[in-house]
Amino acid sequence: MQTRFHGLTFVTDPGRVFTPRPTSEALVDAALERIGARPARVADIGTGSGAIAIAIALRAPHVEVWASDTCGRALSAARLNAERLGAQVHLVRGDLLEGLPRDLDLIVANLPYLEPGRTGYEDEPEAAVFSTGDGLDHYRRLLAGAADHLGPEGTLLIQFHGDVFEAERHELPWLRSRLESLVAAAA
Repeated sequence: MQTRFHGLTFVTDPGRVFTPRPTSEALVDAALERIGARPARVADIGTGSGAIAIAIALRAPHVEVWASDTCGRALSAARLNAERLGAQVHLVRGDLLEGLPRDLDLIVANLPYLEPGRTGYEDEPEAAVFSTGDGLDHYRRLLAGAADHLGPEGTLLIQFHGDVFEAERHELPWLRSRLESLVAAAA
């Protein structure tokens, strides 16, 4: 199956790899705006089919893009899509930031953030949709390690319930508090 994302056609593997959504295009746009025309090192965490990483690599060819995922099937889909579209992306199998370089200029992530049991995602792999506890455990772990991988002026961009949140390295504790307050308010 194929899907369009950020003007590009991606091969997808429904039910096995999360299908890219149009709402995630805002994350790509925010990353491209943040990068501008300067060279940069970017990592896409939880890349899935590679849509976010590949779109960034193709739209900003002066950027070195890394993409990680824990799922071998997802990385196979990302590799296929990168080859088909001619994108240069370093693919790494690892948990969150594991295996990625340090001194990154930008980390982008659209991680699982729904608490277990939410309906409406029955056709998607559970590991790509649901986090543990209140749904923030993946983001908490990412925020805990991000400062070690970001350069001094580095930034983290995440998608959470369709919104893009941005935090510079020194603002990571603020972002954690912001996400926790959003989850508490929705409970």
